[in-house]
Amino acid sequence: MKVNLTKEDLAKYPFCREALEYVESIGLTLNDLAKHGYRTILNRAIERIKGAIEYGRIKTDLTDLDVEILSYPASLALLAVIGLPPLYRRYAVAEAKRINEELRIEDDIKVLLIAEKEFNWRLKLIQPGIYEMFFIDYLSIAPQFRAPSWKLINRLLVKGWVKIHKTDLARLIAEAIRIRISKRAEKSPLNLVVPDEIARVAEEIKKLFESRRKFIEIEEEYAGPVVEEAFPPCIKAILSDLLKGSSLPHMARFALTSFLLNVGKSVDDVVALFSLSADFNENVTRYQVEHIAGLRGSRIKYTPPSCSTLKTFGLCIEGDPLCNKIKHPLTYYKLKVKGAFKPER
Repeated sequence: MKVNLTKEDLAKYPFCREALEYVESIGLTLNDLAKHGYRTILNRAIERIKGAIEYGRIKTDLTDLDVEILSYPASLALLAVIGLPPLYRRYAVAEAKRINEELRIEDDIKVLLIAEKEFNWRLKLIQPGIYEMFFIDYLSIAPQFRAPSWKLINRLLVKGWVKIHKTDLARLIAEAIRIRISKRAEKSPLNLVVPDEIARVAEEIKKLFESRRKFIEIEEEYAGPVVEEAFPPCIKAILSDLLKGSSLPHMARFALTSFLLNVGKSVDDVVALFSLSADFNENVTRYQVEHIAGLRGSRIKYTPPSCSTLKTFGLCIEGDPLCNKIKHPLTYYKLKVKGAFKPER
């Protein structure tokens, strides 16, 4: 059955060749983006980048398909003007997440079509939601993932073909696009002739990124599965009290919430934990957790208190040798996860 990508598909997957050909036919330039008539495209491009910076996510907007298609190359052009490789990487991850979410619910044939046309991957749709992928194509991307389930030895391999689910294929496509966007950082032109309006917008985005950079670096440093065994004693103790149904003092609640959010727990995960507390109020708790996560108010994502502050509030648990060598609970977690600390004998 022959399936073609629609204009709505191009808006969802603007990295596709058809979308790029469409953009080329229009001939959009930086000078165009600076003009009043193209403001909606520029605004959407700004929105995409700000979404990546502030939330690590970009939402698909199909209100105006032309704007959505054109805002993708426009956002890449803005990133080239800004010229910050870490911002490129942040944006690449956010786009990859969006693409992954879209592909997971996409028509099976369209997912196959995108993979074949964009990357020349060899694939077969063998039943609804299940594919076979040639092992060489699989290995071109799968090693990027750390989880053991992605290792070829843990996959069903028959005569060179790897059996994968649609969710796997969606992840592989999204990762390939993340790599493609990230590589643009290495090729960004250094001497662009930039219209004043675009330069102003680029500077505004750059300032936003720099204001969030510390928190973004922390967030990225602890990306990956949350390892509860690596929690510092103070956090384990607070968590233990919470699991017993105890009402935590304010500083303990803040320390636990900010720590969990910074090591990768979601707002929903944290709210669910606090539901065990005797004085749980979902609306109040969710508001407080979202505030600490940087989703409300000042939009600043908070980090946990330092060891000295925790000690002042009586939350420090002494006795762990690693605690004598660090000044912050996140440092403890980082060293434990990486296996970088070995107790002295």
